[in-house]
Amino acid sequence: MTTQFDNPPAASVRTYLIYVVLDTSESMRVPKPGTQQRSAPLDHFIDLFPRMIRELAANPVTNNLAAVSVLAFNDDAEVLRPMTPLDRAVPIGKPRIGFGTDYAGVLKFLVAQHVKDVRAVKQDRSRDGYNVDVARPWIFFVTDGRPFAHDADQAKAEWMQYREQLTDPPTEARIVAIGLPGADEDVLWWLATGNEHGLRRNAFISDQRRADPKELSVSVVDAIKSSISASARTGLLSIRTPVGMRRIDGPTNG
Repeated sequence: MTTQFDNPPAASVRTYLIYVVLDTSESMRVPKPGTQQRSAPLDHFIDLFPRMIRELAANPVTNNLAAVSVLAFNDDAEVLRPMTPLDRAVPIGKPRIGFGTDYAGVLKFLVAQHVKDVRAVKQDRSRDGYNVDVARPWIFFVTDGRPFAHDADQAKAEWMQYREQLTDPPTEARIVAIGLPGADEDVLWWLATGNEHGLRRNAFISDQRRADPKELSVSVVDAIKSSISASARTGLLSIRTPVGMRRIDGPTNG
């Protein structure tokens, strides 16, 4: 005779998959011409992301709930840190050198990568006896340029189709677009998601064309870290405006 206690139901755990997507095109690697800048944004982000992940891992809320992946893109997309729970130390690789800013390529890459990551996370946690509920992914997209690939600007239709594959069911990703000096406001607004009516979006841009790269990088990473910590408690993605930036109200062109 068996009882309900012979085969107890597996515990359920909710997991948040978080992607940090970093533009590593030429303009991110080289100090801006005509300024007094001696460093480039990419150097600072590569230094800051490991610290951010360590601090999130030290937070008991995010440590138990979140897995983080770091992606880079220029001419191609690549994984710098595979989707891994915060309680596991995994180094962040160095990005390959590239020159373009291929939005269509990285968004298409994300569509396929998310499917792989969900499968891997479910298999991993199921080994520990858990049923896994994977929440809608959060994507923090950091860039300083317009969509550009194969020596030409990318039309919105080229990359929006993949953005919509991410944001439409079943994935329903939530995207925060963060623009450094040189980014395009309209592109950032169209890329980001926001409230249910889509009018107030999580799209931000630097207020200063000649902002100090280190200070702005620190501000962006701090905003991402605090947003992940706060959002993991409620399940509702919210981000504070990074210092030195402003929220984009809407597109100037349709």
